Amino acid sequence: MLLDLLNEETVKIYSGAKDWEDAGRIAGQPLLDNEMVEDRYIDAMIDSVKKYGPYIVIAPGIALFHARPEDGVKTMCISLAVFKKGIIFNAQKNDPVKLVFVLGAIDSESHLQVLSEAMLLLQDSSAVNSIIASNDESEIIRIIKNVLA
Repeated sequence: MLLDLLNEETVKIYSGAKDWEDAGRIAGQPLLDNEMVEDRYIDAMIDSVKKYGPYIVIAPGIALFHARPEDGVKTMCISLAVFKKGIIFNAQKNDPVKLVFVLGAIDSESHLQVLSEAMLLLQDSSAVNSIIASNDESEIIRIIKNVLA
């Protein structure tokens, strides 16, 4: 399922972002552009981090933005933004963040397979390092396919 959602439209490489909030908005933009989420979903993701802190930094260098389905998700979706210059999320030992995912789930269960596959990918440190080092979105998609195939 992750392979169906991460593609040339949803995997992007950027040099950097002003801060964690900018990174979240940048990473969510492909989902907005493809009408998978509404603007208010991105706002809800940001508001959640402002309220609860950097809990979305799930591992060293990796963040997973999300909000509730009713906050404006139109279809199951995920995007991946690779930031060459790491972003500080104030997540202590997990900073700087270079991989920023945005997950949009339509209910409380449909995203579990996507998260499970994402965890398989993120446990492969060689693949994660290759994704961070890559300067080509197509290559990143191939790396992900190789891990999940």
